[in-house]
Amino acid sequence: MKTHRCAALLLLVTLAACATFPRTTAVRIDGSSPAAYQASWKAMEATLNQEQQAKLNTAVLLIGATKSFNAQMHGGEPIDTIDTFAPETLRSDLDGKTYDEIIKAGAATGTKITGVEHHHGTT
Repeated sequence: MKTHRCAALLLLVTLAACATFPRTTAVRIDGSSPAAYQASWKAMEATLNQEQQAKLNTAVLLIGATKSFNAQMHGGEPIDTIDTFAPETLRSDLDGKTYDEIIKAGAATGTKITGVEHHHGTT
């Protein structure tokens, strides 16, 4: 009987531990289809605070800008729309990456954003 109590207590402790610790698996972008990409992107964004979302957006901008520049340097047409830097247009580049990997990829481009001016609207 004592063994059963110990086993039951151990089971309860194990179940409680599973219930209280959040899942630590990072969300990965699934670029296998537009729908899968959209769902995984939203799932990733849902795990981020505002500062992390800003860093993610900046990293995506850096990746897109670098991709556009490299394409142009290799004889491609200049790209003049901001959509070039949208996450949806970089689906294959972001496929399989976690938040941390996207941030690192953005930093690895070596591209810097400079001369940003913030204009406060007046009404």
